[in-house]
Amino acid sequence: MKKSFLILFILFVAVFPLSAQKKVVVSLKFSSQENSLRIVLDAEESFLTRTKVTTSSTQIKADFPEAYTITSPQGLPFELIPAEKSLVMNFKGKGETKMFKLSSPARLVFDIQKEGIPAEKQHVVLGRGVGIDAGHGGYDFGITYGSTSEKDIMLTLAKDLSASLAKKGKKTFFTRRSDQYLSLGERIGIINQKTPDVCISLHASTSQGFVLYSPRFEEQTSAEPADFYSLSVRQRKYVQKSKAFAESIGKALKDAFKADIFQREMPLPLLNSVASPCILVELPSPKYVHYDQQIRGKVVDALINGVTAYEQ
Repeated sequence: MKKSFLILFILFVAVFPLSAQKKVVVSLKFSSQENSLRIVLDAEESFLTRTKVTTSSTQIKADFPEAYTITSPQGLPFELIPAEKSLVMNFKGKGETKMFKLSSPARLVFDIQKEGIPAEKQHVVLGRGVGIDAGHGGYDFGITYGSTSEKDIMLTLAKDLSASLAKKGKKTFFTRRSDQYLSLGERIGIINQKTPDVCISLHASTSQGFVLYSPRFEEQTSAEPADFYSLSVRQRKYVQKSKAFAESIGKALKDAFKADIFQREMPLPLLNSVASPCILVELPSPKYVHYDQQIRGKVVDALINGVTAYEQ
C-alpha cells in the first residue's frame, strides 16, 4: 500500500509541473503598406476576451489574463517586447491605432495609420469603387415571407448591382459573396480594409416603403458598439458626404418607383464605424414586393443613378 502511494506521489510530482507550465499560444501576424500597418493576434477566444488593451500614438500594450507563448514571423517593422503576462509593441513613428475584436476564429486586429497624409487625401488615393454589403446571411435569415428570405434577396441584388456597375467601368467589392454569416465587426473590418469611395448596405424593411439611413452621432458611452470597435471617429469625417449620398440615392429611388422615401439619421454601429460615405437602404418587405429579375433591375438602375448623381 505504501509502495503504491509512493509511486502515485512521484507521478503526481512529475506530471504537475508539466501541466502547470502549459501556456496559451498567441500567434502574431502582420501586413503593411506605405502608410498603414495591420497586426493580428490569434489565440483562444476565452483568452482574448479577457485581454485588456491600451494604445497610444507610438505603442500597443496587451495585458493577458495568464501566461502565454508567442509565435511571430521574422523581420517585424516594430519592436516586440514580450513578458510573462503582457505584450508591448513599440513603433518608430506616431500613428492612429484602431482596435477591434473578431470571432470565428478569435483574434484581435489592430489597424495603425501612420501620420503624415491627411485623411481626405488618403481616402482619394485608396478609394476602390463601391462597397456592397448584403445584409444578414448564414443562420441569420433576416425578414422571411414564405420560402423567401431577406438574406437571399439581398445577396442576389448585391451581385446584380456589382455586375451592372462593372459594365460601367466601376470597381466593386462585397462583404459577403455567398450565404455566410458575418459578424458586425467583420463587416466593418472588410469595408475599412478596402476603403471604398462609397458603401451601400442592403436590407429589407418590414413595411411597403423605402427607408434610407445615414449616420448620426450622439454622446456615447464606452459600452456602445461603435466605441467598442474604436472606429466611430473615422465616420465623423464623412457624415456630410453620407447625408449627401443618401439624398442622391433617395431621389433616384423616388424617381424610379414614384414612392415616398423615408430618410432617417441613426447612430447605427455599421454606419458610424465605416471610413467612407456609407448608407443603409431598406427596400420594401418581400411580403409586399416580389423581387423578380424585373424589379431587381429597377432597383439596381435606381441605385446606379444615385451613385452617379452623387459623384457629379
